[in-house]
Amino acid sequence: MTVKLLRRILAMSPPAWEITLRSLQLSCVMLFCSWMLLACAGTYSIETNYVYQLAYELARLPQAVLLAAVIAGAVIEENQAL
Repeated sequence: MTVKLLRRILAMSPPAWEITLRSLQLSCVMLFCSWMLLACAGTYSIETNYVYQLAYELARLPQAVLLAAVIAGAVIEENQAL
């Protein structure tokens, strides 16, 4: 199963591969920004509530980005197979 999955990944079309790589990069940047916000915010207080909420949303958003990228990559692969 692992070999089959690796062959499928390596056989991706260039546009689908580009979407996958860029979404992974964007997700890593968002997670890093979330971590930096939490590191710089200090202890939780009323003044830092907005920073904590922003960090929380930045930590949750990569899931949606990766899901959209997987769907877009699958659509591209299916359209090129036709």
